[in-house]
Amino acid sequence: MSNPSRRPPGQVFVTGTGRCGSTLVSELLRTHPRVLSLSEFFNHLTDMYRITARVFPQGPVTAGEFWSLLSSCNAVNGLLNAGGLTPKEVLYRMTDTSRFRRETGIPAVLLTTLPHLSDTPDELYDELETAVGAFPDAPVGEQYTRLFSWLCERFGKSVWAERSGGSLILAGQFRQHFPDARYLHIVRDGRDCALSMSRHSGFRMAAVVMALNLTLGRDPYAERPADDGYDLGFVPEELLPFLPDRFDPAAVRAYRIPASLFGTYWSDEMKRGTEALSALPEDRVLQIWYEDLLAAPAETLRRIAGFLGPEHVDEQWERRAAAHVATPSSSWRDLPDAERDELDEACAAGFSALAAHGVTRSTDTTVRSST
Repeated sequence: MSNPSRRPPGQVFVTGTGRCGSTLVSELLRTHPRVLSLSEFFNHLTDMYRITARVFPQGPVTAGEFWSLLSSCNAVNGLLNAGGLTPKEVLYRMTDTSRFRRETGIPAVLLTTLPHLSDTPDELYDELETAVGAFPDAPVGEQYTRLFSWLCERFGKSVWAERSGGSLILAGQFRQHFPDARYLHIVRDGRDCALSMSRHSGFRMAAVVMALNLTLGRDPYAERPADDGYDLGFVPEELLPFLPDRFDPAAVRAYRIPASLFGTYWSDEMKRGTEALSALPEDRVLQIWYEDLLAAPAETLRRIAGFLGPEHVDEQWERRAAAHVATPSSSWRDLPDAERDELDEACAAGFSALAAHGVTRSTDTTVRSST
């Protein structure tokens, strides 16, 4: 299907800290006639950023090795799906007759990315396997670029926009492996991001994985020899139900994680991410506030389309997409006073990082309540 005379597609990463509104942006971009919207691709490949090194290996990567990355059924996503905790971003529909089910595991690229593109994702998965099988050995960045270019040609699109929740953590890897890419950075008030994370099964699970990793000194979900057990004496009782061999979905639902913990996470990622993006030329980064998208959807979408390229400005798309923008149902301001103050303090460093790089808004939705 390769066409040597065809102009290479544009390369854009829609990035953010997670629960920042990037899912909505991805959904809206999917309706644009010229944009290939790739949703949750790197999130699922890295199993919620747990196995990043495996997804960005050094040296040449063969077609077989690359397909192994795309088709892997990873541990944390598998446990969430098997336990009935599937995040709503996962679009693959499991039934008694579906090709992949909880018992078989779902390949990473099939969890969201392919169903986001096609109503027949299993068939697209087979097409993709055939196409990838013909890829020559190359560094992994070139393999991903080939894959995304093939999908652009397959669907008749002129630019790809990969969006994974929380992918700001990968800004350094993206810069290394995609030297020509541009970045649409979605920024949302960190207090609302953190509150949303605290209620989201995927981010709650990520926090549990991090706690277990710190307790055990290693990733408990990584493959290991059968006789390599845990020293449970080091694991707090409240974390025992999250070990892979005794995973209890009810414990995940009941486990209390304060929003302020996610506020600290938001701040840390914002500091690292803004530093990484600030090293790029200004014309390769567009900062968009989620609050601006809510307040002025058509105008904000026009800015996004112009960033993709002047040929992507489409007034009809702007009007159609703007009609699907709705106001969130909850806010950090609704929290009890003590929780609100803790969350406000946890997010202070993230707001400072944004301000240091000139990413600010004048409205009080993004000004710390103590200022």
